[in-house]
Amino acid sequence: MESMHSSHAFGGAGFHRHLPPLHSLEVFASAARCGTFSRAAAELFVTQSAISRQVQQLEEHLGVVLFIRHKRGLRLTPDGEALLPVVENALARLATVCESLRNAGQILTLRMPPTFATRWFLPLLPSLRLDMPEVDVRVTTYDAWEPRFEDSDIDAAIIQGRGDWKDMEAVHLMSEQLTPVCSPNLAKGLTGPADVKQLPLLHCFPVQGWARWLEAAGLGSGVPHRGQTFDTLELALSAATRGHGVAMGDLKMVRESLQDGVLVAPFDFVLERGVSYYLIYPAQRAQWPKIKALREWLLGKIDV
Repeated sequence: MESMHSSHAFGGAGFHRHLPPLHSLEVFASAARCGTFSRAAAELFVTQSAISRQVQQLEEHLGVVLFIRHKRGLRLTPDGEALLPVVENALARLATVCESLRNAGQILTLRMPPTFATRWFLPLLPSLRLDMPEVDVRVTTYDAWEPRFEDSDIDAAIIQGRGDWKDMEAVHLMSEQLTPVCSPNLAKGLTGPADVKQLPLLHCFPVQGWARWLEAAGLGSGVPHRGQTFDTLELALSAATRGHGVAMGDLKMVRESLQDGVLVAPFDFVLERGVSYYLIYPAQRAQWPKIKALREWLLGKIDV
């Protein structure tokens, strides 16, 4: 049963036996194009006798004469004229597919959460281009906790979780560190963590970060209803920058905004929920050069 399956998967064992060697077909096409064995030899960087031998083997394999040899060069026989366009078309299509595969190897499609892309990855993108100039990195955003590779062209993904995805290689990048952030003007009225309950709280669906932070800070599990809920953390952080309320932010995601002074982290208390950002990809891709290069680059930037 196994041998039957293998034959079917590759077009059948008989199909392979009836095909002449690919190199002999390439030599035949070159000789037909060049008009002499000597010019074909120069084109293919082999000897004239090697060209003659390959053509002879092809003719013996097919049981026909492909060229008429004369002093001025070569002339295709009717059989040779019938074979040539088929060979040229097949070689051209093969070259096109191979080139496409080579180019695909230089494209790396990476999926990540929108906030991670905007606030952490995008500022470092020029560095990635310098370190991996031969790779075209394409970024798509999708906020999910489960990887999906089977129905997409995604090469790798950065997602939040606990590193326990089946059949995936997970490279730990950074732990989530949650703390309230707001505009500098709004921060002026905050003297302690309990004060945030008097302000509009900006939530990211699903609403979990605030409840856990307030409880861990000893302020109870109840979350005030005042505020606004957004479908992405990026929207909540943008609203906080505009002074609309206090958002729950990850310190590494808002580092640039804190440095620029458009956001302030008014309290020292930071909540770690036990989840982290991971670079993940199917285990069989671990040795792909572009995956290895991305992994090393990311690991070199996690403290940046």
